[in-house]
Amino acid sequence: MNEDLNVNSLADVLEKLEKGKIGHHAAMQWLNVKSYDELVEIMHTNGRLMPGHQPMRVAPETRALVRRIFRPAARSK
Repeated sequence: MNEDLNVNSLADVLEKLEKGKIGHHAAMQWLNVKSYDELVEIMHTNGRLMPGHQPMRVAPETRALVRRIFRPAARSK
């Protein structure tokens, strides 16, 4: 494992991975994960993108549907 990763926080490691300063293998070793899918899930859960990935595009119709579902219910008098 890359020894300079031992002193970093999770945020530091994820930032370095996102910016391409460390590789997937080094990040997976530091995080102690066995699969690439786990690494992707950790990155996305923490609001980060994997190097080379682009944010998922959400259709306007989907955004409108989500707003309708989660809109607070109107109060009844």
